[in-house]
Amino acid sequence: MNKSKKFARWLLAFISSLLLFSLLALTCVKTTLFNQEFMVDQIHQADYVTRVHEDVTQRIQDYGRGSNIPADELADVVPREVVEENIDNYIRGIYTGVPFNVVGQDELAENIQTAVERYAAQQGIEIDEATQTNIDQLNETAAGAFESYIAIPYLLEYGQKVMAYNQTLTLLMIIVGVAFLLVFVGLMITTRWMHRRLRFSGAVIGGAGLMLTVLPLYVYFSGVIDRLGIMSEGMYHFITNYLKAFDLTFVKAGVISLVIAIILVLVSEVLRRKNVSRVKGD
Repeated sequence: MNKSKKFARWLLAFISSLLLFSLLALTCVKTTLFNQEFMVDQIHQADYVTRVHEDVTQRIQDYGRGSNIPADELADVVPREVVEENIDNYIRGIYTGVPFNVVGQDELAENIQTAVERYAAQQGIEIDEATQTNIDQLNETAAGAFESYIAIPYLLEYGQKVMAYNQTLTLLMIIVGVAFLLVFVGLMITTRWMHRRLRFSGAVIGGAGLMLTVLPLYVYFSGVIDRLGIMSEGMYHFITNYLKAFDLTFVKAGVISLVIAIILVLVSEVLRRKNVSRVKGD
């Protein structure tokens, strides 16, 4: 094999590897940052619903203290399943553009009314018009706090900015995918030997796998994600979990690529030895 032909093959392999890396990286981004279910899954894995439920309950209890209502009396007025439903709806609305409407506010108001009436009965307090006005104000304040913990403005802004590039990302994936196929097919037709085709395929896939693995692993173990300055504990756990899952998506894709590359190289070597044995036998 002359040097120029060998150089051309490895050049095509290098370009193919870069294009495959780009295609896989774009696919990782598409299936994570542009995927509403990915964000919903990370919210549940970070136990964000429980943290929001606790924060909302504590805020309502604080409002209740201002009306001389013990915190324990309002400990169960916020149903956890309602918090979960609203968070899921809000996240999906970010990606689909469907306006978000809080559900369960009537149930929340009813629970507060029931809790206050129960406490008043225990203390022998009559609920007159003035007391009911205070209860109504507590309901309104609680509803506002409930919505503020669910509908976080910067999450909505983030989702809108991401989805604005959705079509561009899809088009870019198609362009890169077509370019990869053209270059890779060109590489394959430069040799008629199957073991060489498998070896070059392994080199292409393995190179892409290494590029997908090295930097994300460094970011993951460097601790830079854990050092994000986010005041809210619940939001901190969600964001760090979200970014780590995004980062590990690249690592998983890279590891799978490396495994495939190793298998191809091993099979290539087996075929090469068979060809050598056949030639010697002839």
